[in-house]
Amino acid sequence: MDLLLHADDIHASYDQRRILKGVGFSLHRGEILGLIGTNGAGKSTLMGVLAGSHQHNGGRMTLAGENYGPDSMEEAQACGVGLIPQNFRLDPGLTIAQAIFRGTFQSSKPHAELRAQAAALITQVGVDLDPDMKVGQLVRAEQTLVEVLRMVAEEAQLVIMDEVAASLPDHDVAVLHKVLRMLTRQGRAIIYITHRLDEVRSIAHRIAVLREGKVHRVLDANQTDVDELAFLLLQKRLEGTSRPTELAPGGEALRVANLRVDESVRDVSFSVAKGEIFGLVGTHRSGIYPLVEALVGLNPSTSGHLYVGGEEAVIRNQQDAQKLKIGFLSDTADNLGSEAISIVNGLDQTLDSASDSLQDEVIQLRGVIELVRRMRINTTNIHSTMTTLSGGDRQKVQLARWMTAGCDILILSHPSRGIDIGAKEIVYRMLHELSQTGVAIILLSSDLSELVGWCHRIGVMRDGELVSIEANANTNEDVLVHHMLGDKFEADRGQARRLKG
Repeated sequence: MDLLLHADDIHASYDQRRILKGVGFSLHRGEILGLIGTNGAGKSTLMGVLAGSHQHNGGRMTLAGENYGPDSMEEAQACGVGLIPQNFRLDPGLTIAQAIFRGTFQSSKPHAELRAQAAALITQVGVDLDPDMKVGQLVRAEQTLVEVLRMVAEEAQLVIMDEVAASLPDHDVAVLHKVLRMLTRQGRAIIYITHRLDEVRSIAHRIAVLREGKVHRVLDANQTDVDELAFLLLQKRLEGTSRPTELAPGGEALRVANLRVDESVRDVSFSVAKGEIFGLVGTHRSGIYPLVEALVGLNPSTSGHLYVGGEEAVIRNQQDAQKLKIGFLSDTADNLGSEAISIVNGLDQTLDSASDSLQDEVIQLRGVIELVRRMRINTTNIHSTMTTLSGGDRQKVQLARWMTAGCDILILSHPSRGIDIGAKEIVYRMLHELSQTGVAIILLSSDLSELVGWCHRIGVMRDGELVSIEANANTNEDVLVHHMLGDKFEADRGQARRLKG
């Protein structure tokens, strides 16, 4: 195989912290190299070095036989290197066509030409997107597909994808894999970062394990398994969890009766018990997002009734939801607002309260330190800003903040997005402990194995309706996919994947 990229003894620091401590690896044309590592291992820093957004301070790289050390992302792009970062942001005012070709020599073309090229590309790849739709109208998973199309349009020779599948439902992961294989047939090389270990085995040729700033091992994907990869990452065996098969015993926390949100949600009814973890799943346009937005006051319902703790409630805005002790972690990036805030304030926003005594502050700080330790947030200083954390660790902070916020009803959208396999177990135990106190949890996830492993019951949305509520003991991933896709299931079942990493 033709060598494209070689990195030797790469060192890099961030905020005076050594992150990369001598990374070395190679990548050939037509190859997919999977890159795995726990949160804070240095994956995103390494990708930043390769893509020109972060400068290395030691080591040497070559690209296509030439010395390579880009000073900017524009220089890296000019050299044929493209990146989809974990927490990418798109201008909501762009059309899909404009977003696909932004930053390329074609971006100045009339929109009619861009639209025609984008439509041809969308058809070629096989995704369901309208090139005239505004990016701001898309859910996060659809924006991810737009970024993947951008990589195809840029004709990058080295494509770096950092957790692009984290919020994609399984059938879209199959589409993504199709695109990756198409790129490799064109002679391009891909570095693919994911925490889904079963997925990386299925798509990568080789898998590099990054640990404590170094490449610890490089394995042939067809010569390893999930258990070995997990052990190499964590240096211990996973404990495993038992899926809940009994219904939650608590009284009613939330009841939704004949809820309607314009034309996107029609006559949805369900209830969630105190202490229950209730899963919700559906495709992008199933109505699942408008439903949740109605429950948290982002997009009020147009008819129907809501009952919280047995009392009828009206939720017209986020303040109404907060008064009812309904919390919401969305799946969009940077939910904490300004990343300039400190880690400690990200975890506990009450620490700056002037009324707190020194003793109270010490107790709160000890609680924050314990939370950092328990969730394995990789930092040496809890007063550092959020920008010093990896994407996965920022997600942990956001999740921990809501889990300790004193909510009676907690709605979490893709809470394990970007979180490593070891931290997933910790998150599950914390959710279970939270449910034991009587908190009702509504969990949205594109990872069907996660829903089956964590939830007491799972509701499936399709075409604006709640088509099924499955008790955990009676369901599996195939049943959920069948309800999600309906008549499309038989045609797509060969592509629908069950990811267990």
